[in-house]
Amino acid sequence: MNIKLANTLFDEGIFSALYKAGFITTKVFTYREIYLWVQAQMQTRGLTKRQAVLEAGGKFDKDERTIWRALNSFEDADKTLSAH
Repeated sequence: MNIKLANTLFDEGIFSALYKAGFITTKVFTYREIYLWVQAQMQTRGLTKRQAVLEAGGKFDKDERTIWRALNSFEDADKTLSAH
């Protein structure tokens, strides 16, 4: 899913409604938060994607593969965070 579409669905409350109805799990929210955090670290601190992924693992208490999975779930149209 494109991160821009995901952000729109989040901002409009669609994700929340789907979660409350039982159609999606909290994983969608967690993956989006991970994606946005990694992107912000790359942009603001100049980290490489690999460095940001390693730090995200500690911050979110997730293994490295889960962080990569989150990034790939919301791959941006411009390929800013394309698969490693």
